[in-house]
Amino acid sequence: MDTVTKRPPKWLIIFAYLMVYIIWGSTYLAIRFSVETIPPLLSGGIRFLAAGAILLAVRLFQTRELPTVRGWKLAFCASLLPFAVTYGLITTAELVVPSSIAGIIMAAEPLWFCLIGWLFFNGRKPLPHHYVGLVLGFVGICVLVAGDPNVELSFESKYTLWMLLLLLSTLTWVVGAFISANPHIHSDTLTASGMQMLCGGAVMMASQYAFSLFTGNYPQFHAFSARSAMALVFLVFLGSLVAYTSFLWLMRVEPANRVATHAFVNPVVAVLLGWLIGGEALHMNTIIALPLVIASVILLVREKPEKNS
Repeated sequence: MDTVTKRPPKWLIIFAYLMVYIIWGSTYLAIRFSVETIPPLLSGGIRFLAAGAILLAVRLFQTRELPTVRGWKLAFCASLLPFAVTYGLITTAELVVPSSIAGIIMAAEPLWFCLIGWLFFNGRKPLPHHYVGLVLGFVGICVLVAGDPNVELSFESKYTLWMLLLLLSTLTWVVGAFISANPHIHSDTLTASGMQMLCGGAVMMASQYAFSLFTGNYPQFHAFSARSAMALVFLVFLGSLVAYTSFLWLMRVEPANRVATHAFVNPVVAVLLGWLIGGEALHMNTIIALPLVIASVILLVREKPEKNS
């Protein structure tokens, strides 16, 4: 006889969604605050080293399943794109680009998940409404970039360059996400995630000190502001531990397309917090691009309903 799996309490599911919706959407502003006085690679390195160490320690205490040497090698390789490269670009870009703009650009991830998954990772072929979503997402990003008053059509403009690098980071995150799903890293998903965060954070820290060695400009810890430090604590405990583990848990107990709705809630939260708390201006291009990107994500995460047998 099949055993009936007990569904988690509704309040717990709602709480997990709120953590993913609100906290992940607020991380863009937290990143902007953290890099005000903390070097970007150091900020990201501390964030993922601390979060990875905590998550890994908790899971190893619970499971008693130690990672293998092969698992660590795979975790290191899998951590490079989604953590070291992607967050290295995001944290550095937010020295120049407002957090609200970064949040909208990062909402392009489902576009890449749809295309990259189909073309290179044996994913499902896009349905007609997915193509509409792809077009809307592309148009939304173009409106955001072309209509931003700070953008200059020149690669000499740091602002324009970092906006394009933010768009590149959405691609590196998606490719890295497919690679990091390797089941040979560790049988426990949370342990594997902790290993990858730890490796990614170590690479970011090493990159920061290699850069400092080259330039002679070392981080001055006494110069870090209280706001930057508090933002970094928020990113470690809420952004990387609470929200991320809530996301992984939801992926086990809820339909994937429903969990994916965070992708069109997060940019709304990022824009509102950037405006209300961060003092960021709401330009017309942002107001036009936001609904286009949200509509794109809704179409991209929507699956064709299965026929009843």
